[in-house]
This record gives sequence, C-alpha cells and structure tokens, in this order.
Amino acid sequence: MNIKIAAILIVLTLIFASIFFYFYKQPSEIKSIMLTQDGSDTAKNKKSFSDRTREIIMIMELSKMKKNGKIEISWYKKTNDNKLSLIQENIIKNTDNGSGFLKISLACKNGKYECGNYLVCIYLNGKKEILQEFTID
Repeated sequence: MNIKIAAILIVLTLIFASIFFYFYKQPSEIKSIMLTQDGSDTAKNKKSFSDRTREIIMIMELSKMKKNGKIEISWYKKTNDNKLSLIQENIIKNTDNGSGFLKISLACKNGKYECGNYLVCIYLNGKKEILQEFTID
C-alpha cells in the first residue's frame, strides 16, 4: 500500500512540476496596444488626434511578464523630409512577474500637441515588437 501512495505522489509531483515549468517558460509578450485620448481600457484605438487633445495615452496589454524584463517606448515625429525625430522615450523595468495593463502618456509642450505624423516603437527586452503610426491635426 505504501508503494502505491509513494508512486501516486511522485506522479502528481511530476505533473505539477511540468505544468509549472510550461507556464514559467512561456515568453513575455505585448498582446496589444491602443492609442486613446481618454485612457479607459474600453476606448477605441485611434489613429488621429486633434492638436487640442488634452492627453494622448497608450494602453498596453502585457502577458507573462518576467521580473527584470524591460519595455522601451520611443515616440517619434516625422519631419518634412520623412526622417524621424525622437521626441520622448520611456523605459519601464519590470519588478514582478505577471500580466496586466500599462498606461503611458505622450507629453505635450505648452499645453498643445504639435501637428504632424508620429510613430511609436515598442521594444520588449531589446526586441522590436510593435510599430504604431498616428497623426495629430
């Protein structure tokens, strides 16, 4: 009887260890991003904003983030000759494991955004993940 109980415990331990390692080894990912002006999680992704918009917010849905992971966000304005000019950079270092939402806002100068075409690049642990273009009219 004791051998059967020990065998069952060993099998259960192996099953739980396999499940743990399967989920632990899953890569961190940015599931989606959404640009919005009101910051609510149910807002629609916008590609165009008014220069009078009070705040432009990017909402990121993160999954399986690992402790010590790093997210880099680079906001660019396209110049007249189609070059990119860096206007803001955000670096977020993860301090815990988990999933959730992250909100980052684009800073405006003098209470108003400058009209033009913009690009936001998002890197996860040094690897380019998402590019999103938008305009401010």
